[in-house]
Amino acid sequence: MRISTALFLLMCCPAIAWAQLRAIPPDAIKAKMQPPRDGLVEMGKHVFRLAPGAHIRSTDNRIMLPVMITSEQVVRYRLDANGDLYRVWILSPDEIDLPAPKQ
Repeated sequence: MRISTALFLLMCCPAIAWAQLRAIPPDAIKAKMQPPRDGLVEMGKHVFRLAPGAHIRSTDNRIMLPVMITSEQVVRYRLDANGDLYRVWILSPDEIDLPAPKQ
């Protein structure tokens, strides 16, 4: 009986992990991002430089290289102390529809 319980729990682990939401900071700004070019990224009306060590996260929370983004994306982002683009989260359709956190 113990083996079947352990096996059941192991089979459920991927489903449990899939159900977790990403932890996007509430102060991350929502915008439409154009594909990065030459280390610069257009976010709405602003153009930002990619910070050294910048992370762009896909909808499944994997780190993406800037060259992997080929079309406009709805994102939330944060800037570093220098005003450079430091963290970007590409939003899934479900995350796009969520109300913006109070800022």
